[in-house]
Order: sequence, then C-alpha cells, then structure tokens
Amino acid sequence: MKRFIALWVGIFTLGTFIVSGCSFSASTVHVVKGQQDVKVTAAQPELPKPPPPKPKPVKKAKVVGKKIEITEKVMFEYNKADISDESNELLNDVASVINEHPEIKHLKIEGHTDADGTAKYNKTLSQNRADAVKAYLVNAGVDETKLEAIGYGEEKPIADNETDEGKETNRRVEFNIVDDTK
Repeated sequence: MKRFIALWVGIFTLGTFIVSGCSFSASTVHVVKGQQDVKVTAAQPELPKPPPPKPKPVKKAKVVGKKIEITEKVMFEYNKADISDESNELLNDVASVINEHPEIKHLKIEGHTDADGTAKYNKTLSQNRADAVKAYLVNAGVDETKLEAIGYGEEKPIADNETDEGKETNRRVEFNIVDDTK
C-alpha cells in the first residue's frame, strides 16, 4: 500500500509540473517504487519565435543633387488641381525628406502640363496644381516659408508633345532645391 501511495504521489507531482505549463527549464523527478528509483526528466517546450520585423518601407522621395527626386508621379483628378488619394504616401515622403534636411532653405514646387489646351489654361492649371502640392506639404508639417509654387504650364516640355507618351511625361510636378546663398 505504501508503494502504491508513493507511486501515485510521484505521478501526481509529475503531472502537476506538466499541467502547470512547464514553468521549469528542465526538471528531474524521482519516483520511489520499492527499492528502485525511476528517473523522469522533462524539459520546457521551445517557445515559438517572434515574427521577423517588417522591412522599412522604401521612401518614394530622396534628395539627389539640387532636386528632390520622386519615384512616381503626383496624380491629380482629371483637369483639376485636386490631388488623388494615391499620391498621399508620395507627398508624405516628400514632406519627410524636406523636414529631414534642414539645409533645404528654399524649394520650388514646379507644375508642368502637356500642350493640349490653350497656353493660358495650362498655365493656370499647373499653377493651381503646384499650389495644391504646396498646401499639402504645409499641412504635412513643412515650413511654408521654405516653399514656392510655380506653374509653368506647357513652357518647359521634357518630351515630345506630339505623342501620348511624351504628353504623359510632360505632365509632372518637380521639386527643385534653390541655393539662395549666391
């Protein structure tokens, strides 16, 4: 009977360790059974590894020479100066870059169009779009005194306005850093 009780006490003790969530790293329990010891060793199960950290998102804007280069176009609603939601992340990155570079004292936000429409209409549209980008950046925390918005309309094409591809290339916003020390 004593052996029976000792065996059950040992099993109960081992069960308590296992049920308690294995809060031990390694443990040995001796269960007395007659004249023999039965050695039982248990180890805590390996915990799952945390997921790897998420990679930092790649910024869509960076300072290159005297420009802030962007990896995609600033998009607007058709024939309007309303910035499309798809450009919010891009413009937030532009704002971050400006704020991370205190040496940028003056930045020209330049709006450009293709040659479709009248020169006067394109000049007004490009100015309104440059103003909208400036307002977005100010709202995102950029010091307004650093920013100047200029609409050039169709005056400074960088591609052929006779092709759809060229027109698409000419419709753009550029961010040019101005060196006011000269």
